[in-house]
Amino acid sequence: MHTGPNYRGPARQKGATMVIALLILVLIMMIGVTAVSTSNTQYKLAGNLQFEDGAMNNAESAVGFAENWLATSTSAVPPVPHILDVGFTTATAGLMPIASSNTPLTMTWSDSNSQSVSGNDAQRYTIQLMSTNNLLTGSSAAVGRQGAATCNQVNTYLITGRGTSARGAVKYVQSFYSVLGCT
Repeated sequence: MHTGPNYRGPARQKGATMVIALLILVLIMMIGVTAVSTSNTQYKLAGNLQFEDGAMNNAESAVGFAENWLATSTSAVPPVPHILDVGFTTATAGLMPIASSNTPLTMTWSDSNSQSVSGNDAQRYTIQLMSTNNLLTGSSAAVGRQGAATCNQVNTYLITGRGTSARGAVKYVQSFYSVLGCT
């Protein structure tokens, strides 16, 4: 044992270093928990956006399918349920009336009022006849001259595509499409 004049006994330690280290450790842990929570929220948001994009792609695909059907169809009036009648009588062949409260954006989509694309319910569309035999702008008949030998009349349709995703996101796309109306 040391008992000389230069010897000091054990100093009394207060533990301040340990308290500060524990506070810093708790602070770092709280920052880590916040970072994990934020990244989890961002992950969910990115997933939701991905499902919304899938629904939009399905809606656009349905509209493209309907436009292709109108462009290549040999029938003047598509069979029900392709057409929902907007301004024409129900006596018009193949047209179904649509109530003002039952528009494509608010109706319940089913096989009785819309068409699925190749049996895929995630891609559905309706086609509404908006006008028939309108003269093309700039055609000779439209500007008061003698009618052209070629067809210058069009039927105009409003196509509404509805796309859904695996998680239930729903998107709508609407497109006006004109088809030559001459027979």
